[in-house]
Amino acid sequence: MTLLRLPAPTQTAPSAQSRRGVTLLSGFLGSGKTTLLRRELARTGANAPAVILNDFGHTMVDDVLLTTEGELPVVLSGGCACCTRREDLARALADLLDSEQRGGAPRRNHVVIETSGLADPGPIAFTVAHDPVLKHHYALAQICVTVDAVTGLGSIEQHEVALRQVLAADEVLVTKADLAEPDDVDALVRRLHEMNPSAGVSVTANGELLRAEEAASAQRRPAAPPVVNATHNIGVSTLELVTDEPLDWQAFSVWLSLLLHSRGTDVLRVKGVLDVRGVGPVAVNGVQHVVHRPEHLGGPVPPGTRLVFIVRDIDTELLERSFHTFLSIK
Repeated sequence: MTLLRLPAPTQTAPSAQSRRGVTLLSGFLGSGKTTLLRRELARTGANAPAVILNDFGHTMVDDVLLTTEGELPVVLSGGCACCTRREDLARALADLLDSEQRGGAPRRNHVVIETSGLADPGPIAFTVAHDPVLKHHYALAQICVTVDAVTGLGSIEQHEVALRQVLAADEVLVTKADLAEPDDVDALVRRLHEMNPSAGVSVTANGELLRAEEAASAQRRPAAPPVVNATHNIGVSTLELVTDEPLDWQAFSVWLSLLLHSRGTDVLRVKGVLDVRGVGPVAVNGVQHVVHRPEHLGGPVPPGTRLVFIVRDIDTELLERSFHTFLSIK
């Protein structure tokens, strides 16, 4: 089982008109991102994705470690891609397209951006989704966040950006589990489920999967607020919105658009499955201002709507009332 769900080596490349998938690989300093990515690049072999490596410092080491088939990754050093190097990131993605079109590089159907350990994934996702050029060629596939089994909880408690990384994640990868006591790993997994009920959590060691658990919200358990040091979690809360009746897509999209327009930076995460009247189950997924293209789901899906919001400094009771009130308007 692949940890980053990158395209398999035997998978047929998409057509020239299709958008390339982008995986953001984030995680706090020293949490094992490069070890994980090296393992995934070795698995994909000649079909390895393009890699953009961002580091806060100017001196690089990981570019050599992440070389595949003699090809070095694109390197952005001396700042985070979420802020000081954001324009450089957009330029790097555009240069990949240009190089492919000129025949200077093979077509890659996926790109992995390994972020600085101090980067917030939200602004990077916004760049991919909203840049006037990039949005036609790239689509954010997932945000994977690594958390060190030994020091990860302390980092989340002491550094706000580490918390924001976990809150933005689609998948949380607990690393270095072989260096921690099993009971401590289990406790960390429970904390991560509490912090981000919509994310899957996997436990790894040396880049290898030990076990994987589905998102807590998919198990229909009540969502719990993040359990972290209060001085580094001021105003962050989790809200789960559940309805049994099919909802009107237009009413919902207007409500969500108004919310993001007024408080987008405080909506740290939204993810769930909507039971849309006349359409069926539709998956929605967003980080701050970025809402990815809704996905129509096939196969058996439990009826009803279930949405998980992770927000900062927003009255969740008021948010819940506005959701039900808005959807009741005929």
